[in-house]
Amino acid sequence: MNRSSRYFWPLLILVALVQTAALFKIVYDKDRLIKTGREITMPVKPLDPRDIFRGDYVTLGYDISTLSTAQAPIGNVDKFPIGSAAYVTVAPNPAGGWAVTSVSPEFPKAVSPADVVLKARVDRIWQGQTSSDSTISLRYGIETYFVPEGTGRALESKVREHKIDAIVAVGSDGSAMLKGLVIDGERHVDPPLL
Repeated sequence: MNRSSRYFWPLLILVALVQTAALFKIVYDKDRLIKTGREITMPVKPLDPRDIFRGDYVTLGYDISTLSTAQAPIGNVDKFPIGSAAYVTVAPNPAGGWAVTSVSPEFPKAVSPADVVLKARVDRIWQGQTSSDSTISLRYGIETYFVPEGTGRALESKVREHKIDAIVAVGSDGSAMLKGLVIDGERHVDPPLL
């Protein structure tokens, strides 16, 4: 037995243990977020209202996913390169839902207890003629909702021309995870596919 083969199996076992621990940590963090994160509901816009459920998942859009500098306090969009983090602070809207109060490249230092900070990634930027008419597209990681196999069409029939809200768990660091949907006042919460 040569030296290299003597270390092969222990090294292989160590690599497998490290990979298993990393996978366990990912699953644990997501499960913890679902169970302990602050739960909020947000109105959603199906991206294709004619065929919302494609197979067994739905793609959702949010009012806070595309923000113009005219409607939200974004400031200069140059401080948000594509792929960078953006922290969106939302406050409860008296009319229902959430209103954007600030957008920042860093987590805000002071946040009102009623407000929620969501971490997003900058997806696209459309520059207008002036800095006051630019638009920024954000992804929060809550844009896709998977449903149990074979139930997509049944939910789709309930969705057509009805109000849909997303149930979102938000962690203290701004990370968000989709827990379920509220369709016409009926709560649909399925265990997430981690």
